Amino acid sequence: MQYLEPRTDVAAKDDWSTGLILQDLGSGAKALGSVGLGAAAGLVGCLFLPMTPGNVAAVVVLGLIVLLGSLGPVMYRVESKPVRRGLLEQPWRRCPATVAEQDLTDRVRLADGTVLRGWFEDLPEMVLDRQEVFVAGPDADGHAVIRAAGFAKMHNAKVDTGSEFHERERVERPLMRPLDDDEVVKAFNGLVWGTRSWLWAAIPAGVGAVLVLLSFFPLAVSGLVVGGLLLVPALLGIPMALEISRWYRNAVQAVQNSNQWTPVSVTLFPWQPNQHVAGLADMPGGLALVQFVVPELDVIANIADTGVMWVAGTHDDLIAVGVPRVPTLTFAVVQPDRDTPREDPVPWIQRLQQPDFSRLPR
Repeated sequence: MQYLEPRTDVAAKDDWSTGLILQDLGSGAKALGSVGLGAAAGLVGCLFLPMTPGNVAAVVVLGLIVLLGSLGPVMYRVESKPVRRGLLEQPWRRCPATVAEQDLTDRVRLADGTVLRGWFEDLPEMVLDRQEVFVAGPDADGHAVIRAAGFAKMHNAKVDTGSEFHERERVERPLMRPLDDDEVVKAFNGLVWGTRSWLWAAIPAGVGAVLVLLSFFPLAVSGLVVGGLLLVPALLGIPMALEISRWYRNAVQAVQNSNQWTPVSVTLFPWQPNQHVAGLADMPGGLALVQFVVPELDVIANIADTGVMWVAGTHDDLIAVGVPRVPTLTFAVVQPDRDTPREDPVPWIQRLQQPDFSRLPR
């Protein structure tokens, strides 16, 4: 098995996959922060208007948007701590490592005896499997940042002293059927939720419609404006949301019908803004164009680094794509009769949350 690995011969900040992680965090923070800032301005304006039912409803809706919009900048502030601490000025170090038994927090022990503690999500399973981790730090204050092969994610860590370390035993894991892998099952549950993507348009449309109705009698301009800003884009986005839901249903069907992972060689085309991530794949039936409609950072980064796409199943003209033992799945549309992308720009509703893959190696 080959997985995405950060470069260890350059400063961590100059590693393309590390830059891609930081770029993705920054893009999300900017998008959510901009929405939250605009909602905050509207909320302040509403406070100076008469508290009619429509205006009160507008205040509540804007308040929720401000709350959700603030999550992006807060998460970016937390996740970018290694940059501010200077940890990414040094190269990543490949370190033999073991994993502690389940505790309130995750812990890994390096070969030199250093124990690092933090919230590592699904990373410990890969560390346990490969018996290694990539580390930058620790610094004089005991702060470090770690990565595991296959993951386009960084995790803050801190040196742990004084607590006992009970090492987990490594168990050999063969390459199984996709849905026999516990990590892949977690990602599969995400695909199942994706079949309800139409809710992302239907819920704002419903909220906007209620807000507009509340704002007619007595008249509340603020409610009409906020309701309209929710209702109109949501209605325009419903056809695309329904189409995405259909793609997710096909992806779910593909994984359920699959009995094995299929590795396929892929060459990605240079990424362009507002265009689908695409590549030329050596599929079992011959060369084919594959377009990732909803690209996942972990999947695309692994493909870019290894040149291999792991197919978790096929259904009609769609393939489910993931990474064995990594909790991530997405899908791609296959066009066997083409070797170059059509002029097929990303729909405007997807541009609101489109990842930036400009750091991908060419």
